[in-house]
Amino acid sequence: MRLRLIAGLGAAFALAIAGCGTNGQAALPAPTSTGTPPAEVNAAPGTVDTSSPGGQAAVALAAATDGKYVVTLDPGHGGDESGAAAYGVVEKDSNVDFALRVERLLRQEGVEVILTRRDTNHPAGVTATGSAGTRASLAERVRLANEARSDVFVSIHSNGSPNSADRGIEVYWESRREFATENQQLARTVQDRMIESAQHAGYGVRDRGIIDSSCWRGRDGRCVGLYVLSPAGQTTLGGNPQAKVPTLMPGVLVELLFISNTEDVALLKDGRARDAIAQGLAWGILDFLKSR
Repeated sequence: MRLRLIAGLGAAFALAIAGCGTNGQAALPAPTSTGTPPAEVNAAPGTVDTSSPGGQAAVALAAATDGKYVVTLDPGHGGDESGAAAYGVVEKDSNVDFALRVERLLRQEGVEVILTRRDTNHPAGVTATGSAGTRASLAERVRLANEARSDVFVSIHSNGSPNSADRGIEVYWESRREFATENQQLARTVQDRMIESAQHAGYGVRDRGIIDSSCWRGRDGRCVGLYVLSPAGQTTLGGNPQAKVPTLMPGVLVELLFISNTEDVALLKDGRARDAIAQGLAWGILDFLKSR
């Protein structure tokens, strides 16, 4: 989900996108930005402060013991990793906004909610930057979800593409887990609910469906899935062991519209449209929880 490219959008200007792409296997233009290069996530964190008994981890543990459903919402990117950015929308901040809206709705239904971050920064305790910061940030998100003994993990993103016509919502799920059937069910439920809610509110959101992320990136017959959804034991595209602890609950990664598409950006700048999509995501999570 980390790429940086320049896509031409007419003679007047160029659009810079950093972050979520439509497909990790797609061929993309060569990077022209001087920003942080993509990183292979292949090491355990070394810069996450886990020594303090207080803070969000303590809240997470308390939430997991009171008999309520526990949901971890993970706003993607953060810190020096902005994600996609265009037309005045920066993904890392947009993701937090969506997460806070969904959190409010779930809490109204009695669900305990853990957010992996609540501001523009990496998760609390992650101090590294660049590739090391990305590795530590991803591992910390997984740790928070597992420590909370969450029932569901949902990573929230928006998309970017060199093709400015690409638009809509899609959801990734992972088929290589022991709870693969539940992953797929969660993906289908939240996707259908988000599309339904947006359309009911009068917004024409394109339904891009659900996608198995088990081969999100592929090369030379080797597949790598999304870090926050994939199992332990996979290797990087370079063939190196990926030292990671997997999430231990059903999970999905949602891509909420394309920051590279002007129609989708209009929705991202519309608070009512954001509310409709967040409502659909919350409904989908609740439907899945109640079906278990």
